[in-house]
Amino acid sequence: MSENINNKIINNAISAYLMLFISWMLLINKNNPYINNDFVKNHTKSSIIIHLMILVNYIVFISYKFLWSIDLFWFNLNIILANVFFILIWIIFVNGIYHATKWELFEVGNFIKKSNGISLDLNNDNNFNEKDKLNILLSHIPFIWFIIWSKLKSEKIDNILKLNLLISVLISLIYVFWHNNITNFISLFYIIFIVFAWVNLYARDELITLSLPYYFLPKWKILLQKVLFKYFSNYFKWQFKNFETLKKEQIEKDNKLEKNELDYLNTLNEVKLNKNLIYIPILNLIFLFHNENKHTFHIRNEITISVLLIIMLIAIFFSILSTKWLLLILFPICFGLWKLNTLNYKMPYIYEIYRFIMYIKNLFKSSKEEINKRKKEVIEVNLKVK
Repeated sequence: MSENINNKIINNAISAYLMLFISWMLLINKNNPYINNDFVKNHTKSSIIIHLMILVNYIVFISYKFLWSIDLFWFNLNIILANVFFILIWIIFVNGIYHATKWELFEVGNFIKKSNGISLDLNNDNNFNEKDKLNILLSHIPFIWFIIWSKLKSEKIDNILKLNLLISVLISLIYVFWHNNITNFISLFYIIFIVFAWVNLYARDELITLSLPYYFLPKWKILLQKVLFKYFSNYFKWQFKNFETLKKEQIEKDNKLEKNELDYLNTLNEVKLNKNLIYIPILNLIFLFHNENKHTFHIRNEITISVLLIIMLIAIFFSILSTKWLLLILFPICFGLWKLNTLNYKMPYIYEIYRFIMYIKNLFKSSKEEINKRKKEVIEVNLKVK
């Protein structure tokens, strides 16, 4: 099957999710081979289920106001439940489209994954014990999960960590912008979910996770943004390349760069001070006076974090920002502390800011050198004339 035909079939599968309440019409089409095939039918059926879930949720909790009389955190229970289910349906919706773009079948029931027994052995010791359960439990808790991710390499709990990061950032951002009631609501939703997951884990030895795509992690967001930029850049240069091809090239390029960086860092000396001081804001500026060492990338991360913190403190002093914004600094600090053993760790977004600052600095430096060079040439010409 040619690539062009594949793309047409994939686009039809994606359109099924976007054809709200009318995607069933695709099942009627028996003449178009790009629609009348198992792949499009699979995603059409999944889209119908998702659309029905939206409709049922709206009718039960919004239209008929089921459980309207019960209040929690100044919200009617029907509104809380409606929003909880709409969020879950939205995540399923995004998953369906993602699987369609990857040429993969999708079943709504696969959104919720259950694992039990020995498959939850996180330490690979053929023993699913209390320590494994504790690791899973702590991986649900905001900020604590950073420790779990750095100390325990297990794909089995990656989805928990992705959800934790998503919810933690969402709650923090909403809290920063003074929407305390919505913060309480989302926190309540998350607490209900993790309590249910914990009870299921300890009572039945089953782990319930939400299957979130890989791009929910910051590292992949940066990579995909780079690919997206190249995608449109190539298009306008009339050098078009498929998105997946560009993504593969970028991954190979990044992997090669990381290997070279790690090889180089291993040739350098250890940092002279205690490396745990690197991510102590403001105090860590003392590392500015150190030569390149094994933790150079971490020092670059911390310089950027400290500069951002100083800017934030100045803005707070002049009442431009509230003190709530300081909560956001906890994320990069925690990321850095628990990635200290990864020498070539370039913190997503933070390291990009560092690169931008260095680019501006080098731009000014080169401009200054060019100006001085021209001044020198003018002086030499004047001397010759005299």
